[in-house]
Amino acid sequence: MGESALKDALQQEGQESIRAFWREAEEAVRTRREQIAEERAQQQKEADRTLQAEIATLHNTLLFAAKTRARACRLQAEATLEKRLLSLADTLLADLGEGDRAALWKSLCAEIPEQPWAEVRVHPQDAVRARQTFPSAAQETDPSLGGGLIVRSKDSRIGVDNSLRCRLRRAWPDLLPKLMKELRALVDDP
Repeated sequence: MGESALKDALQQEGQESIRAFWREAEEAVRTRREQIAEERAQQQKEADRTLQAEIATLHNTLLFAAKTRARACRLQAEATLEKRLLSLADTLLADLGEGDRAALWKSLCAEIPEQPWAEVRVHPQDAVRARQTFPSAAQETDPSLGGGLIVRSKDSRIGVDNSLRCRLRRAWPDLLPKLMKELRALVDDP
Protein backbone atom coordinates (compact mmCIF):
# COMPACT_ATOMS: atom_id res chain seq x y z
CA MET A 1 0.00 0.00 0.00
CA GLY A 2 1.39 3.26 -0.98
CA GLU A 3 1.58 6.47 0.85
CA SER A 4 -1.26 7.94 -1.08
CA ALA A 5 -3.46 4.90 -0.46
CA LEU A 6 -2.56 5.01 3.24
CA LYS A 7 -3.34 8.69 3.34
CA ASP A 8 -6.70 8.09 1.60
CA ALA A 9 -7.50 5.19 3.94
CA LEU A 10 -6.63 7.27 7.00
CA GLN A 11 -8.66 10.19 5.66
CA GLN A 12 -11.59 7.89 4.99
CA GLU A 13 -11.25 6.34 8.44
CA GLY A 14 -11.02 9.83 9.98
CA GLN A 15 -14.06 10.99 8.09
CA GLU A 16 -15.93 7.86 9.18
CA SER A 17 -14.89 8.56 12.77
CA ILE A 18 -15.98 12.18 12.41
CA ARG A 19 -19.33 11.10 10.89
CA ALA A 20 -19.79 8.52 13.67
CA PHE A 21 -18.91 11.19 16.25
CA TRP A 22 -21.41 13.61 14.63
CA ARG A 23 -24.08 10.91 14.54
CA GLU A 24 -23.48 10.19 18.22
CA ALA A 25 -23.44 13.91 19.01
CA GLU A 26 -26.60 14.51 17.00
CA GLU A 27 -28.26 11.49 18.66
CA ALA A 28 -27.18 12.80 22.07
CA VAL A 29 -28.52 16.27 21.20
CA ARG A 30 -31.79 14.79 19.89
CA THR A 31 -32.16 12.62 23.03
CA ARG A 32 -31.39 15.61 25.25
CA ARG A 33 -33.89 17.77 23.36
CA GLU A 34 -36.57 15.09 23.85
CA GLN A 35 -35.70 14.90 27.56
CA ILE A 36 -35.84 18.68 27.84
CA ALA A 37 -39.20 18.72 26.01
CA GLU A 38 -40.52 16.04 28.40
CA GLU A 39 -39.15 17.90 31.43
CA ARG A 40 -40.64 21.13 30.14
CA ALA A 41 -44.02 19.42 29.57
CA GLN A 42 -43.89 17.99 33.11
CA GLN A 43 -42.96 21.38 34.54
CA GLN A 44 -45.79 22.99 32.57
CA LYS A 45 -48.24 20.39 33.90
CA GLU A 46 -46.99 20.97 37.44
CA ALA A 47 -47.19 24.73 36.98
CA ASP A 48 -50.74 24.36 35.62
CA ARG A 49 -51.73 22.17 38.60
CA THR A 50 -50.16 24.64 41.03
CA LEU A 51 -51.86 27.55 39.29
CA GLN A 52 -55.24 25.78 39.34
CA ALA A 53 -54.79 24.97 43.03
CA GLU A 54 -53.88 28.59 43.79
CA ILE A 55 -56.84 29.82 41.73
CA ALA A 56 -59.17 27.45 43.59
CA THR A 57 -57.76 28.57 46.95
CA LEU A 58 -58.09 32.23 46.01
CA HIS A 59 -61.60 31.65 44.66
CA ASN A 60 -62.66 29.89 47.86
CA THR A 61 -61.05 32.56 50.03
CA LEU A 62 -62.75 35.36 48.10
CA LEU A 63 -66.06 33.51 48.06
CA PHE A 64 -65.87 32.95 51.82
CA ALA A 65 -64.98 36.62 52.38
CA ALA A 66 -67.84 37.73 50.13
CA LYS A 67 -70.32 35.44 51.90
CA THR A 68 -69.08 36.62 55.29
CA ARG A 69 -69.41 40.26 54.23
CA ALA A 70 -72.85 39.63 52.74
CA ARG A 71 -73.91 37.90 55.96
CA ALA A 72 -72.59 40.81 58.03
CA CYS A 73 -74.37 43.32 55.79
CA ARG A 74 -77.59 41.34 56.05
CA LEU A 75 -77.28 41.12 59.84
CA GLN A 76 -76.63 44.86 60.04
CA ALA A 77 -79.62 45.55 57.78
CA GLU A 78 -81.77 43.23 59.87
CA ALA A 79 -80.64 44.92 63.09
CA THR A 80 -81.58 48.30 61.61
CA LEU A 81 -84.87 46.86 60.44
CA GLU A 82 -85.53 45.41 63.90
CA LYS A 83 -85.06 48.87 65.44
CA ARG A 84 -87.37 50.40 62.85
CA LEU A 85 -90.00 47.73 63.42
CA LEU A 86 -89.88 48.30 67.17
CA SER A 87 -90.12 52.04 66.64
CA LEU A 88 -93.08 51.54 64.30
CA ALA A 89 -94.72 49.21 66.81
CA ASP A 90 -94.22 51.87 69.49
CA THR A 91 -96.02 54.44 67.36
CA LEU A 92 -98.92 52.05 66.84
CA LEU A 93 -99.40 51.29 70.57
CA ALA A 94 -101.89 54.10 71.09
CA ASP A 95 -104.02 52.64 68.27
CA LEU A 96 -104.30 49.33 70.17
CA GLY A 97 -106.32 50.89 72.92
CA GLU A 98 -108.58 52.92 70.66
CA GLY A 99 -111.25 50.23 70.46
CA ASP A 100 -112.35 50.13 74.09
CA ARG A 101 -109.84 52.15 76.07
CA ALA A 102 -111.94 51.98 79.25
CA ALA A 103 -111.95 48.16 79.19
CA LEU A 104 -108.21 48.10 78.53
CA TRP A 105 -107.62 50.50 81.45
CA LYS A 106 -109.77 48.40 83.74
CA SER A 107 -108.01 45.12 82.88
CA LEU A 108 -104.52 46.64 83.19
CA CYS A 109 -105.36 48.25 86.55
CA ALA A 110 -106.76 44.95 87.81
CA GLU A 111 -103.34 43.36 87.34
CA ILE A 112 -101.64 45.88 89.65
CA PRO A 113 -101.46 45.01 93.37
CA GLU A 114 -103.62 47.18 95.59
CA GLN A 115 -101.45 49.59 97.46
CA PRO A 116 -101.40 53.33 98.11
CA TRP A 117 -99.40 54.31 95.02
CA ALA A 118 -97.67 57.68 95.21
CA GLU A 119 -97.04 58.22 91.49
CA VAL A 120 -98.85 57.13 88.37
CA ARG A 121 -97.73 57.73 84.78
CA VAL A 122 -100.25 57.20 81.98
CA HIS A 123 -100.97 57.98 78.34
CA PRO A 124 -102.64 61.40 77.97
CA GLN A 125 -105.91 59.73 76.90
CA ASP A 126 -106.01 57.89 80.25
CA ALA A 127 -105.38 60.93 82.47
CA VAL A 128 -109.02 61.27 83.57
CA ARG A 129 -109.26 57.55 84.37
CA ALA A 130 -105.99 57.76 86.34
CA ARG A 131 -107.36 60.63 88.48
CA GLN A 132 -110.46 58.59 89.20
CA THR A 133 -108.60 55.33 89.93
CA PHE A 134 -105.64 56.83 91.85
CA PRO A 135 -106.93 60.13 93.30
CA SER A 136 -104.12 60.55 95.85
CA ALA A 137 -101.24 59.75 93.45
CA ALA A 138 -99.17 62.33 91.64
CA GLN A 139 -99.96 62.02 87.97
CA GLU A 140 -97.81 62.38 84.90
CA THR A 141 -98.68 61.79 81.26
CA ASP A 142 -96.41 60.09 78.74
CA PRO A 143 -97.60 59.56 75.15
CA SER A 144 -94.94 56.92 74.53
CA LEU A 145 -96.70 54.47 76.87
CA GLY A 146 -99.42 53.85 74.29
CA GLY A 147 -101.78 52.83 77.05
CA GLY A 148 -101.70 51.29 80.48
CA LEU A 149 -99.84 52.72 83.42
CA ILE A 150 -96.67 52.84 85.50
CA VAL A 151 -97.06 53.15 89.26
CA ARG A 152 -94.51 53.78 92.03
CA SER A 153 -94.68 53.58 95.79
CA LYS A 154 -94.03 56.57 98.04
CA ASP A 155 -90.36 55.60 98.62
CA SER A 156 -89.94 54.57 94.93
CA ARG A 157 -88.73 51.14 95.99
CA ILE A 158 -91.71 49.43 94.41
CA GLY A 159 -92.73 50.12 90.86
CA VAL A 160 -94.95 48.34 88.39
CA ASP A 161 -94.83 49.00 84.67
CA ASN A 162 -98.04 47.71 83.16
CA SER A 163 -97.96 49.87 80.05
CA LEU A 164 -98.48 48.70 76.49
CA ARG A 165 -94.91 49.78 75.75
CA CYS A 166 -93.56 47.49 78.50
CA ARG A 167 -95.76 44.64 77.31
CA LEU A 168 -94.47 45.16 73.78
CA ARG A 169 -90.87 45.04 75.08
CA ARG A 170 -91.57 41.79 76.91
CA ALA A 171 -93.31 40.22 73.90
CA TRP A 172 -90.81 41.58 71.35
CA PRO A 173 -88.30 38.68 71.64
CA ASP A 174 -91.15 36.30 70.73
CA LEU A 175 -92.67 38.54 68.05
CA LEU A 176 -89.49 39.58 66.28
CA PRO A 177 -88.35 36.15 65.00
CA LYS A 178 -91.79 35.57 63.49
CA LEU A 179 -91.79 39.00 61.85
CA MET A 180 -88.27 38.53 60.53
CA LYS A 181 -89.12 35.08 59.19
CA GLU A 182 -92.03 36.51 57.24
CA LEU A 183 -89.95 39.43 55.97
CA ARG A 184 -87.11 37.12 54.91
CA ALA A 185 -89.60 34.97 53.04
CA LEU A 186 -90.85 38.06 51.22
CA VAL A 187 -87.31 39.22 50.39
CA ASP A 188 -85.96 35.80 49.43
CA ASP A 189 -89.02 34.82 47.39
CA PRO A 190 -88.10 34.86 43.70
